[in-house]
Amino acid sequence: MSVDNFSATSIANRGFSRSRALVLYAFASTLFVSAMLLFSVQPMFAKMVIPRLGGAPSVWAVAMCFFQAVLLLGYCYAHLLTRFVSASWAIFIHLAVCALAFAFLPIALPDGWEQAPGTYTQLWLIGLFAVSVGWPFFAVSANAPLLQAWFGRTGHPHASDPYFLYGASNIGSMVALLGYPVLVEPAIGLSSQGFVWAAGFAVLAAMIGVCGWLMFVNARARDLEISDAGPAAAAVPSAKPAWRDRLIWIALAFVPSGLLVAFTTHITTDVASAPFLWIGPLALYLLTYILVFRDPPKPSMALLLKLQPFFIAGALLSYAVTGVAGWLIGVVGGIGAFFTIAMICHRTMYERRPDVAHLTEFYLWMSFGGVLGGMFTALLAPVILPMVIEYPLLLVLGLLCRKDVVDCGLVRSIRANPVLVSGAALAAFAGALLLPRFVESSGGDPLFAATAAIAIASAAAAIKAGDGCSPSCVHWSPW
Repeated sequence: MSVDNFSATSIANRGFSRSRALVLYAFASTLFVSAMLLFSVQPMFAKMVIPRLGGAPSVWAVAMCFFQAVLLLGYCYAHLLTRFVSASWAIFIHLAVCALAFAFLPIALPDGWEQAPGTYTQLWLIGLFAVSVGWPFFAVSANAPLLQAWFGRTGHPHASDPYFLYGASNIGSMVALLGYPVLVEPAIGLSSQGFVWAAGFAVLAAMIGVCGWLMFVNARARDLEISDAGPAAAAVPSAKPAWRDRLIWIALAFVPSGLLVAFTTHITTDVASAPFLWIGPLALYLLTYILVFRDPPKPSMALLLKLQPFFIAGALLSYAVTGVAGWLIGVVGGIGAFFTIAMICHRTMYERRPDVAHLTEFYLWMSFGGVLGGMFTALLAPVILPMVIEYPLLLVLGLLCRKDVVDCGLVRSIRANPVLVSGAALAAFAGALLLPRFVESSGGDPLFAATAAIAIASAAAAIKAGDGCSPSCVHWSPW
């Protein structure tokens, strides 16, 4: 090869590498900005509403449920758009949805919604969120699965497994949540925040257009390469996810989502419903996605599985201690329990992710499980449960969200590790029975401490028992 030909080849390779880098940076930055806008809406608009309801913790619970429900609608829209609409039309449709959102901007309390009614406050809140931020939030919420699906069509080397972009987008969510109370709220008034958000949304719409163009151009070039290579180069159709997989995705999303609302309500019941107390658990929830939607996982799942029951025991033990000490023990133990449960659930879900052809369906069922978990804790549990027991029940239910239980099923897992699984089930049963008795008593109930003791016994069993299924189940190597 001559020097001239070598130079020309090197220049072409560098140009191709720059093109691939441009695609990755464009999609990653767009998802980052989208996530920032998505999660800055929640504290901003809740801040507008809370003064009208006296800062009740229920505002945060209803807000999280509403935004989870709209997020589900956005994921459903992204799934339908990806599955039934061509790539070129999908770009124009989504840009039209974004354009319609400008009719609801800037974000502010609408006329006629200044005063909450004396009854049906939760329904009033849902209506207020819907008419104020519903459509803009819907338009932004669809971006995470939609842009990942578009990236999967670009032919980029990482296009076959774009799930890492979900972790990147959650970094934007973390920046928005943590930066809002520290940087945005002290420096910008609420009315000005609405205008700033509208300007950011305009920038985001332009970035989505660029991503759509990059997807269309690269997908067309890739299709031409496949057609030139012949039928042998065509991708083999992937198998559809089974209903068992979908139910597992729902269950694994249900527990940490419901626990997010329950834990937030638990720590804000006896203190002021300050934004940082609501933002903290949600930021921790997002951190678990950042840590697990990547390879290799950090920290070790084996370590989390061993620490999880001890944190759960500490969170339950706080019910037997009154005063500030009990609250502090509950916060520390609750944070550890919530983090380990969410990490285990989300990592197990990530391990069972489908290929890129079914990416939007995966996020759809994951979002559905999240909505169910939030609705159960915020709306259903206060009505159907005589006592506030959803928080400890979700804590001990997290003990069953182990990979061996998920892979083998509950019955086979009990046969494989009877001490561990039976201890976890007994902890859940004991928590349900003993907590109402403790609530009715004037001081700490010694019997309730038995719940924590059972959880500790489960922890010891978890450390000694094998993390895999029995040979009669399915083969599985430890994490």
